[in-house]
Amino acid sequence: MSKVPFTTDQTMNLPETVTEASQESNVAVCRTGTRFLFLLKRCYTAIATWSGRYTVLAIIFAITLFCLLVLRIAMVLTYADLQKLTFAQELSVFLVGLQYDVLVALCFIIPQLTHFTFLSNRRITSRFNRSLLDLSWMITFLFLPFICIAEFIFFDEFQSRLNYIAFEYIVYPQEVCCNIWESYPIVELLTVVGLIGSSCWFLLRKHFQNGIATPLPFRRRFSLFALVLTGIAVLWSVTSAGSRQVCRDRVANECSWNGLYSFVYYGWTCHFDFNKNYLTLESEEVKQRLQEQIVETGDDLKSGSRNPVDRMVATGQPQKNYNVVLILEESLGSDFIGVLGDKRGLTPHFDELSKQGLLFDNMYATGNRTARALEAVMTSMPPIPTESILKRDHSERVYTLANVLASRGYERLFMTGGRGLFDGVRSFMNANGFNHFIEQSDFRDPVFANAWGVSDEDLFRKALKELDKLQVTGRPFFATLLTVSNHRPYTYPEGRILETEQTRNNAVKYADWALGYFFREAQSHEFYENTIFVVMGDHGARVTGSQLFPMSSYRVPVLMIQPDGTRQGERCSTLGCSLDIAPTIMARLGSDYRSVFFGYDVLRRKPGQGRAIMQHNHDVALLDSENRMVVLGFGQSVEEFELNRVNHQLDQQASPNQDMVHNAIALFQSAYELYYSDRWFPDLKITRLQKDDRI
Repeated sequence: MSKVPFTTDQTMNLPETVTEASQESNVAVCRTGTRFLFLLKRCYTAIATWSGRYTVLAIIFAITLFCLLVLRIAMVLTYADLQKLTFAQELSVFLVGLQYDVLVALCFIIPQLTHFTFLSNRRITSRFNRSLLDLSWMITFLFLPFICIAEFIFFDEFQSRLNYIAFEYIVYPQEVCCNIWESYPIVELLTVVGLIGSSCWFLLRKHFQNGIATPLPFRRRFSLFALVLTGIAVLWSVTSAGSRQVCRDRVANECSWNGLYSFVYYGWTCHFDFNKNYLTLESEEVKQRLQEQIVETGDDLKSGSRNPVDRMVATGQPQKNYNVVLILEESLGSDFIGVLGDKRGLTPHFDELSKQGLLFDNMYATGNRTARALEAVMTSMPPIPTESILKRDHSERVYTLANVLASRGYERLFMTGGRGLFDGVRSFMNANGFNHFIEQSDFRDPVFANAWGVSDEDLFRKALKELDKLQVTGRPFFATLLTVSNHRPYTYPEGRILETEQTRNNAVKYADWALGYFFREAQSHEFYENTIFVVMGDHGARVTGSQLFPMSSYRVPVLMIQPDGTRQGERCSTLGCSLDIAPTIMARLGSDYRSVFFGYDVLRRKPGQGRAIMQHNHDVALLDSENRMVVLGFGQSVEEFELNRVNHQLDQQASPNQDMVHNAIALFQSAYELYYSDRWFPDLKITRLQKDDRI
């Protein structure tokens, strides 16, 4: 028998008792729901009457938590690798994040909480205070969506919550604001912020004004004030930066944090005492281990010097007064370079240049900022956690490669396409060995400029003229050229490459084109035949991935082109880092030289003795040629990893090798102590005394 489908027409034939029962059931449900809503309203009214004006703060507190939750969900879904996280870890991201958010939200309402508590019932409702509160609510509702959008953009660029880099967005508004304006749809984003903020204000304003009119006795107001402060104190005592370590995935840990908390945290700890917050050793062991790692056979260690590695370095080669041109390419990581394995064809000119020189294919940057590269290349000093020394005090007397070459009679030129004010570059270079400095303001009618400065071709075109001027002096010269084009917003002159879209890959292509232009032109100049050229990336493109140290972002290409075609087309695979650039250059120039550098000549190192020194935020690390990596962290933590050189992943080991841990401590502890005691300079008194004794 076939089934007859039920149609709506058949409802007309149902018994009246059935339809009546259904109607009565629906009515009962509606009545129950109405009663429940009525009870909720009465409860809210009772609570609002009892708490009065503090209901306003409760609503702002709840909205703040909601915004921060939405931001965290967006970050987790967009950036975290959920396949690598267990359900418990995913849950921890949100539970730990809630702890941060509650603390921040409570601190967020403190100004109005104080206002509500200590202002009398009569004065709180005055016209002036109503207007003042109206303004504060408008600012609050505009700030919440603004900070969420801003932090999401920051996370997209750095894969991190707001950290010490965010302070540069305040200190250097010209570069940063122009960069943001050129990189993102600011008008649209600000429109969204305005619509969300003004809508919240418009919908809640009248309710808030009624709420503050409810009189409350001072004892109750003070009790609520004390309750909130107690909550903040309790959360503050149990919450720390280490609380966010919910798993080994760096991005997930960053998602569990809170941007406003991290901003304050990094601001507070930007200039902390290394010896109080990291593992340390006794001074004698530090000195012994430092000398074992740095002083080479044949070096003449200066006894009595205040610097334990003050020495005359013996290169074993006759002196050659070659010119030196060091080119630091913005954000040019090894993962862009064709001869280092990239298949996208982004760097044909660099790849062709590599046939003319010696390619170092196992080099790492010491940090992920340009200031870190400048610090490492010039001073050969291990990085101090957080900020580069270029922006710290005590930076006016630091021994650099420019100082060494000044003692040999070299002219020293530093050129950047950007502003010298940024990152303290101008003041540092002028104070520490350079006698010529050229920046963006010195370029007349550049072909192209963006938020960060003039284009790479403008820099190279002017560099050719400046190098010609130095050549005319008859003295050898050392020139450092710092490019800026390969950086967000990824804009460049038209017609140089086929592509016009603003992308990282196209910016790399343009930077490579400009580099090729420089070398094509330089070959026809008199200085070329007597010059050592070093081309290197200052750091990788960006900090990405789930690792504590995103190693693929730290690997950089280094190419050295020497006069007379020495070692053309060869490679050096010994592990090294940016600290080794200065000693390696000095070894090519020959003769002995005074040094306090921590780096070494990579070409004289046996492959099994290589090492790289790095920094990321508050962590510092030592990597050896056996792929072991020791990481020293804030709070006196230490961990060891094994680096997989195929995929650049770090696998945590059960227990750190103590000998390697002590070597790492000696390097970073001594760097901090020598720098802040103004001993990062050869002790010239020792030299003068020795000369006097010979007389």
